[in-house]
Amino acid sequence: MAKLFQRRAAKDVPAAKQVKLKLVHIDFWSAVRMGFMLTLALGIATIVGFVFLWIIVSFTGLGASLNNLLATVGLTDATTGVEDTLTLPRVLTFSLGISVFNMVVGTILAGVWALIYNVVAKFTGGLSVGFTNN
Repeated sequence: MAKLFQRRAAKDVPAAKQVKLKLVHIDFWSAVRMGFMLTLALGIATIVGFVFLWIIVSFTGLGASLNNLLATVGLTDATTGVEDTLTLPRVLTFSLGISVFNMVVGTILAGVWALIYNVVAKFTGGLSVGFTNN
């Protein structure tokens, strides 16, 4: 019975056709748009991650423990501490600054790498890639 089902399944499914193509050009503006969208997603994840870490440090008392450790070593005095320095607006400003910097640099680098690939592909013939219709 199993052989009957295997024969029917084999008849219904066409053979996978493999095609080899060469990637010889990357559109500059497509690479820039893709780089911007990826760095935008990375920036949002960075901001969410910083806020999540601030919540953990703020609500678990990790800041007070770090204050005691730094005071014991002699790096801070008792009047100022980590909890006073790491306020939510400062953490958000810092994470937003990092995110904007990464977005600008990442978007520019995506375009630059597309241009570099296009120049190298002219000399080497491009990147050979295999595809199937499966």
